[in-house]
Amino acid sequence: MPDTYMQEQAEALAAKLKLNDGKSGYVEATADGFAVYTRRKWPGKQITSWDGLPVEWHENVGTNKAANR
Repeated sequence: MPDTYMQEQAEALAAKLKLNDGKSGYVEATADGFAVYTRRKWPGKQITSWDGLPVEWHENVGTNKAANR
């Protein structure tokens, strides 16, 4: 899979999770799936796979990490 495809899927997942404000968290495309970084504990059910690939969750990360700095 090309990197642009994975990046687009990561952005689509971030939009679905409403993590596109640049502060509350972000989604990163990894070699074998996606990593979600959120500033707070995620309310509700976490998505475990996206586009057939696993999603790894990292909750309660620091503000700088959540803003992807």
